[in-house]
Amino acid sequence: MVKIVNPSILAADARISGVPVRRYTATNPSPWIIVFAHGGGFSWGTLDNYDQIAQNLCTATRAEVVSVDYRLAPDHPFPAGLNDVCAVLRTLASAKPPGIEIAVGGDSAGACLAAGAAQRSHDEGVEVSRQLLIYPMIEYHDRTPAAFHTLSDRYHPSFDAVKGAWDTYLHTSGDLPVYSVPSRRASLAGLPAALTVVAENDPLRFEAISYAEQLSSAGVSSHISSYQGTAHGFLNEAPVGTVAKALSDIAAWFGSGR
Repeated sequence: MVKIVNPSILAADARISGVPVRRYTATNPSPWIIVFAHGGGFSWGTLDNYDQIAQNLCTATRAEVVSVDYRLAPDHPFPAGLNDVCAVLRTLASAKPPGIEIAVGGDSAGACLAAGAAQRSHDEGVEVSRQLLIYPMIEYHDRTPAAFHTLSDRYHPSFDAVKGAWDTYLHTSGDLPVYSVPSRRASLAGLPAALTVVAENDPLRFEAISYAEQLSSAGVSSHISSYQGTAHGFLNEAPVGTVAKALSDIAAWFGSGR
């Protein structure tokens, strides 16, 4: 059961191309649909667990937020979750009314899925206009930045947690599959405009900033919003204080030309 905390939005469970989703709709909608992949290290999480962040995004942006209940590792390793997100994107993009734009977003491991889906959609000709990457886990553990360890002793996630998530998701000791680790793509040119949300006390912030800079170097419109005093997962909290500020910045980005 969804508990709607803001009377200006509605939520309903549905299926899109056979994939379970929850659709959050504002009563005064903007021209955006955000396909959202939740966090949880590729192996944990439900629509209910990430209901708060979905409601936060819908309320702030007035976009329709389509939260995807994608299949989870270890029972469903890569590319199952990515396939689910891409299936939803493909269906919505092909059926969108005139004037509506599609974005893909996610938090933590879900942001990795979102970035991979943005790359795959680009390659397959699926129209995705923007990508919202919220404290993304986006670099494979064999290239974890040294700075990660300056924070991981005090803040979540730990290196062991990140490594375990990747190992559970990929089940590989060889070459990394295409789209599995977005930062390893040879060329990022032509990808959708990106907003990367970074938490100050998040060990993953270094790889998040690095990927945002890779996008910018490739000519992609790429913005970074960083928030002092915050930790990994902060946007899944009540929309007050810094959370409200971050949501306002996200809404402004969706309302801007790029």
